[in-house]
Amino acid sequence: MGTSGSELLVYGLIIAAFVLFNYLAQQVARKVREQQEAAEREAAPPPVEEEAPEDTWGRAAAATPMPVARAPEPVTALPPVPRAMAAGTLFRTRQDLRHAIVVMTVLGPCRALDPPSGPKS
Repeated sequence: MGTSGSELLVYGLIIAAFVLFNYLAQQVARKVREQQEAAEREAAPPPVEEEAPEDTWGRAAAATPMPVARAPEPVTALPPVPRAMAAGTLFRTRQDLRHAIVVMTVLGPCRALDPPSGPKS
């Protein structure tokens, strides 16, 4: 069963379109997530500063505002970890597995194990 060059071209274009669609969908999702986080940060009420209490004699206390304690923001991205190429660390994440499947699809089966076909006449 031989495949013509045009069939292979169509298959290649379909795979390229799928990869491009996946990439664009990830970028759009990232933009939407960033916009939602920005909207949440803007919607959060500003910290309320309390007025200084009066001291015993009716005078206002010294105007030294107390710093408002805020919880540290959660870390969203961890620094990259150097990867060692060992057998057990080949597919750490779903993203690695996805890349491997795309590479296998593009490269196709190994032709070195096929019997020699010889010249066609």
